[in-house]
Amino acid sequence: MAELVAGAFLQSSFQVIIEKLASVGIRDYFSSNNVDELVKELNIALDSINQVLDEAEIKQYQNKYVKKWLDELKHVVYEADQLLDEISTDAMINKQKAESEPLTTNLLGFVSALTTNPFECRLNEQLDKLELLAKQKKDLRLGEGPSASNEGLVSWKPSKRLSSTALVDESSIYGRDVDKEKLIKFLLEGNDGGNRVPIISIVGLGGMGKTTLAKLVYNDNKIKKHFELKAWVYVSESFDVFGLTKAILKSFNPSADGEYLDQLQHQLQDMLMGKKYLLVLDDIWNGSVEYWEQLLLPFNHGSSGSMIIVTTREKEVACHVLKSTKLFDLQQLEKSNCWRLFVTHAFQGKSVCEYPNLETIGRKIVDKCGGLPLAIKSLAQLLHKKISEHEWIKILETDMWRLSDGDHNINSVLRLSYHNLPSDLKRCFAYCSIFPKGYRFEKEVLIKLWMAEGLLKCCGSDKSEEEFGNEIFGDLESISFFQRSFGTYEDYCMHDLVNDLTKSVSGEFCMQIEGARVEGINERTRHIQFAFSSQCGDDLFLTNPNGVDNLLEPICELKGLRSLMLGQGMGVVMCITNNMQHDLFSRLKFLRMLTFSGWHLSELVDEIGKLKLLRYLDLTYTGIKSLPDTICMLYNLQTLLLKDCYQLTELPSNFSKLINLRHLELPCIKKMPKNMGKLNNLQTLSYFIVEAHNESDLKDLAKLNHLHGTIHIKGLGNVSDTADAATLNLKDIEELHTEFNGGREEMAESNLLVLEALKPNSNLKKLNITHYKGSRFPNWLRGCHLPNLVSLELKGCKLCSCLPTLGQLPSLKKLSIYDCEGIKIIDEEFYGNNSTIVPFKSLEYLRFEDMVNWEEWICVRFPLLKELYIENCPKLKRVLPQHLPSLQNLWINDCNMLEECLCLGEFPLLKEFLIRNCPELKRALPQHLPSLQKLGVFDCNELEELLCLGEFPLLKVFSIRNCLELKRALPQHLPSLQKLGVFDCNELEASIPKSDNMIELDIQNCDRILVNELPTSLKKLLLRRNRYTEFSVHQNLINFPFLEALELNWSGSVKCPSLDLRCYNFLRDLSIKGWCSSSLPLELHLFTKLQSLYLYDCPELESLPMGGLPSNLIQLGIYNCPKLIGSREEWGLFQLNSLKCFTVADEFENVESFPEENLLPPTLEILQFLESLPEKEDLPNSLSELDIRDCGIIKEKYEKEGGERWHTISHIPYVWIDYIQQK
Repeated sequence: MAELVAGAFLQSSFQVIIEKLASVGIRDYFSSNNVDELVKELNIALDSINQVLDEAEIKQYQNKYVKKWLDELKHVVYEADQLLDEISTDAMINKQKAESEPLTTNLLGFVSALTTNPFECRLNEQLDKLELLAKQKKDLRLGEGPSASNEGLVSWKPSKRLSSTALVDESSIYGRDVDKEKLIKFLLEGNDGGNRVPIISIVGLGGMGKTTLAKLVYNDNKIKKHFELKAWVYVSESFDVFGLTKAILKSFNPSADGEYLDQLQHQLQDMLMGKKYLLVLDDIWNGSVEYWEQLLLPFNHGSSGSMIIVTTREKEVACHVLKSTKLFDLQQLEKSNCWRLFVTHAFQGKSVCEYPNLETIGRKIVDKCGGLPLAIKSLAQLLHKKISEHEWIKILETDMWRLSDGDHNINSVLRLSYHNLPSDLKRCFAYCSIFPKGYRFEKEVLIKLWMAEGLLKCCGSDKSEEEFGNEIFGDLESISFFQRSFGTYEDYCMHDLVNDLTKSVSGEFCMQIEGARVEGINERTRHIQFAFSSQCGDDLFLTNPNGVDNLLEPICELKGLRSLMLGQGMGVVMCITNNMQHDLFSRLKFLRMLTFSGWHLSELVDEIGKLKLLRYLDLTYTGIKSLPDTICMLYNLQTLLLKDCYQLTELPSNFSKLINLRHLELPCIKKMPKNMGKLNNLQTLSYFIVEAHNESDLKDLAKLNHLHGTIHIKGLGNVSDTADAATLNLKDIEELHTEFNGGREEMAESNLLVLEALKPNSNLKKLNITHYKGSRFPNWLRGCHLPNLVSLELKGCKLCSCLPTLGQLPSLKKLSIYDCEGIKIIDEEFYGNNSTIVPFKSLEYLRFEDMVNWEEWICVRFPLLKELYIENCPKLKRVLPQHLPSLQNLWINDCNMLEECLCLGEFPLLKEFLIRNCPELKRALPQHLPSLQKLGVFDCNELEELLCLGEFPLLKVFSIRNCLELKRALPQHLPSLQKLGVFDCNELEASIPKSDNMIELDIQNCDRILVNELPTSLKKLLLRRNRYTEFSVHQNLINFPFLEALELNWSGSVKCPSLDLRCYNFLRDLSIKGWCSSSLPLELHLFTKLQSLYLYDCPELESLPMGGLPSNLIQLGIYNCPKLIGSREEWGLFQLNSLKCFTVADEFENVESFPEENLLPPTLEILQFLESLPEKEDLPNSLSELDIRDCGIIKEKYEKEGGERWHTISHIPYVWIDYIQQK
């Protein structure tokens, strides 16, 4: 990019307006020659204004009249740009009409030549306004002082963009070592907050590094090992209990979901139950005590040592709202650390000694930054663009340091960084004010939004708008205005201070609306982002079908609105009526960007065709079923997003009229519209479908010469003419998905010719071939043709009897092969052993699945293979090469004839091994797996021996289930073992290995179990349904102070420990079976966290302990305890306001009615196993589920069909009788 001088916000806008006005299309549109005169006069006015723009940008913060003048100028420029777009569009429509109806158009042209063009008058009006503004600059004394020139501005030359990651680069962070170690020490000490999870608040000014410190701690190896679960969630200003709960739940488990707060909180509580977790809530601003207490309810059920870290600017929030356990008040960086940070980013590897003069200036600049890391980093990266003493002095002496516009949160250094950007970058950056704080955006999406706003018009450049946008994005990222968001996704965000800056520079022209009211809309507003929260959902949307319409009504008054981003409401179904669509599309006719993403939208009204200037339309994740024909009148449309619109099956027939379309993201529709080849500006096309008997479709695809990125081509089985496939231009495609569905069986051979003809470019990175019916794979599927291929998937290629020579693909990292029925043997040809190249030298991931006829694998080395998955390969007898030096994860499932696995190989790095449903497997695992950490063996009926003599020093988690012949499984020394689970191994005789790190022991339905001395760190002890259990030494449960779950069978154990528990603040689940005494030696009411209590087969137990049941009890079950049932009225159930589920099973001798009136608490939701029922009015109103089993008399009385008492329980939502749902 050529060197540019930093310029005022509007300078590039002026240039775009001049070029538009002088374009051939507009010149031809006017019948007179007045355009030349207009251009000349406009140039004079704009040149006059341009001379003082930089000065005005500085003075606007000191002089409100200058700011008002600038705002009026922006408004007029918007109006002029809008008018020129109208003219260009009208000219384009007229041109298309002239091509299709020449005679009629000539006649209309003759008539219009006799009349005045209405646009000409409007253009003159805009020129008059600009000339007036040019005259006013003298009254404001612009252009008279020393700031009138470009003095004080840094020349700008963007550096080459560096890649970045979501993780923290500790090498570029200074001055936070002490804070980091203090915080880590506090977390590792596991300070107990009693019944409440401890909250640590990091407090400090914006840009101080609160989030950075939290990231440093979050990613520390000691923290990773210490906590079982970790999650990071961004909060920001908009506090929403439902939305935040959902975000936290998904951060812990991305697959979790729910529609109601209660549902989400129960899921979260279950997920955290007994787990030591760390949650970071980044950037909290507000929220009432009541809301925070509601949010934190599920978090009090985690294991001891769980922690929540929050970052906030507000000490009041930390102390009084969150009631923080510990406060870390972050201070400004010390001067020495400020300088080190500045040097890192300003000199970037160069020696400061080479620039002695710059060091002196730089230290003075750093002193002005106030010790704020973000400000120092941003300004240093800006100064790095030009290492020049002259320009550094200009920055040091600029008036921008002293600016104040009332936005006290915006650091002057950041404003200075913005002020020294080129005009193009300023406009693109200012547009980002449409995003709320914490908003994550994708680079490609933002570039398309800039395009829609017309911000990427490259004056005199041969770059495409997308290339120019990519360049601008990289420049803004390079000065930290954009940062990679925290997480694994390829998205970005802005720091809150940077977000404040965008809103400051965009002013009244851009606004965000949150909640249930629309206030403060200015007629000059051009861009609106509408966010809905669940807090306004109940009263606004659910009870009022026109609630959204009422909110959107005021927006329809904004005639000049250009962007309308309607955000998806979390937990709120967003609907818009057809009437409101009609109003929006009819009145907001200058919209350039419109998004309904995630809305409950099934159709668009015809009036969408009135949005002639619309360039960007996002309908992703909607229920749209069809698009109106009028959408084909959106001649300016550049981007149409229809991803995941699963109900949409086809596009309008005249879709090819959208000649300016550049990006089309489709769901998997059934057929393509005709003449798609006319859309020759298309650059991205997600899907293309070839219909049966319509091979002209492929000819259309061949005409699209600018496609790049990813494309799915479906229906290739319908192609018989290979010439059509050979003409496809795939030179810029990086990810190609081919699907050979369709066609007749006799066309199988043509599949081979078509795929051979498709030969992609050498830059292809990802290739999928699905349902291919050829007898062999194409010749180009080898290393010399695809040197950059990283990922390959072959699926359903059933007629191929051998695999291609894939071992010679030098860059291949991921290989997946599914459902290839013709493959019986994988031999040397797969590797290409005749070559001197090491086969599969880059492969890290390998999967074979549903290979139903695969019998033999002749293996060689895979030097870098890390993950191997073999699933449903029923004829494979032996698996795995003998040496996989890099293998870390191995999963083998459903291999019915597999006899041995891993027995002789060397797998020094194997960390996780799971084998499931291999019924013929007799031997598994070598004797030494030094890195193994997690082992699971399930449903291997013939397996007799496992792990007996081996060394597994790092094994932490070991699970065995349903291995019926297994007799020996456990070595006596597993020093790192933390969790051991053995289930349904009827022949197993095992001695529990000693481990000082054991926290969970769960053994069920085994033969003979010998329990050695258990460590005091134990949290779960579950021994259930084992035929014989013996404790080698007398265990005293008082020695387990952290026990959270206990389940023991006293009747089937020898030397069973006494029931002496002191883990009052930890125990959550207690299950006792076979207790032979008349009372329990426990003071249950002292166990404040006990939520689940089950008693089985205790015939002598007469009463519960003194003090009754704990108040937090949620689940209570009593099975076959007849004497205890007799004292039921003493239990105090009606006082347990947390009880949700009550289960009882007994013969109920001498019991006339159960449960009696007022026995049950009003909070009960689930009632199971009953002998008789009280009247309807005596059942709690909260009851949502009733489950009755094995009670013949009750079944007859209460069944829905014919039961005389059904009406007494029919109000309960879910009723089950003997496992049959009644309604």
